[in-house]
Amino acid sequence: LLRRDSSGCIYRLIMAQESRRHLNRGDIDKKVEEVLFHFDPQVFSRRVSPIYAVVDGLKDVYHIPFHFDQDLGRSRRGKRVFKILGRFDFKPRQILIDKSLPHDSPRFRWTLCHEIGHLVLHRKIDPKAISRDAPQLVDTRTELRFIRSARWSELEWIEWQANQFAAGMLLPRPIVHVAVATIQKDLEIRRPGSIYFDDQPRNIRDYISVLNHVSKRLNVSRTVLRVRLINLGILTDARRSSRDHIQETLRAYFSESDAPSSTIR
Repeated sequence: LLRRDSSGCIYRLIMAQESRRHLNRGDIDKKVEEVLFHFDPQVFSRRVSPIYAVVDGLKDVYHIPFHFDQDLGRSRRGKRVFKILGRFDFKPRQILIDKSLPHDSPRFRWTLCHEIGHLVLHRKIDPKAISRDAPQLVDTRTELRFIRSARWSELEWIEWQANQFAAGMLLPRPIVHVAVATIQKDLEIRRPGSIYFDDQPRNIRDYISVLNHVSKRLNVSRTVLRVRLINLGILTDARRSSRDHIQETLRAYFSESDAPSSTIR
């Protein structure tokens, strides 16, 4: 994708490359924001991320097909077989989301943004060098889980980048900051713009309340939102209680069933 700036210079939104670039979260956030602004110059004054404006622009202007009505089948990972939830095809370039995902559900939106991430970040990569499913990038719940660090193989790095892109596209930095501060002010919570979570009952209550309200406002799972808030430095988790105790406490307040994967951790 190309964009012309005010001086008439053209630069790429989708990177022309033959191998994966080493990108950190900040690099990927910047790329996401360039893409969002390209398709919606008013993006940062929006209440929620305009992901469907990006989809429409990719279809109408750049002729990228999107298919949401197909059964994408299953893919074997070692001895296990997983349902394919999304797919990016290198040639011809197209994005497919499995018909089992309800349209506009948190999991649908996450998978859609993940596949757009592959298009933006990885379309010039030689698929034979990184994908067992060449010429495709096939995504099951294993690839779509929200992992927090990137290591392993070239393919796993690529999936990490697509997950970071999905987080940035669903939850752009400016939109998240405004949503958190606005809801905290509405709830009369002190220090709007930051969340401090420890073992004190009041802080637990405020944390859960803010997480619930923001996730509903931005139409994302609480799991994805929580990780994004930590990565943006908005949420400080200072709990001292054991993991099991905290998990029991949180389950008493809400279910994690809307997370993009049951393997999220």
